[in-house]
Amino acid sequence: MEIPGNDFRIKNKAIQNRVKSGDKSSSASLKGDVSSSSGSEQVAISSKAKEIQQVTNAVNATPDIRIEKVEKIKDQLANGNYHISSDKLAEKVLQSIITESEFLG
Repeated sequence: MEIPGNDFRIKNKAIQNRVKSGDKSSSASLKGDVSSSSGSEQVAISSKAKEIQQVTNAVNATPDIRIEKVEKIKDQLANGNYHISSDKLAEKVLQSIITESEFLG
């Protein structure tokens, strides 16, 4: 099935066959995939959209601060074992300046 103007296609052959035959009972059994307002209109959510939603939920559930990494660096600082490469630091600073100037300019 293809909706003109949108790049929406149903790739599953079983679902395509149900849509073509107008079998409302079997298409209504697609849990979470079909919504009907008056019994004649159907909307199917693609598996890609479901994957995007799952990834988005996983990202949103991930904390912004990685506690274990922060604790590791704190321990290294306390023991005097934390060393920063001056070359890498300079590279990151320059990269940040270049990115910022491209954004502002």
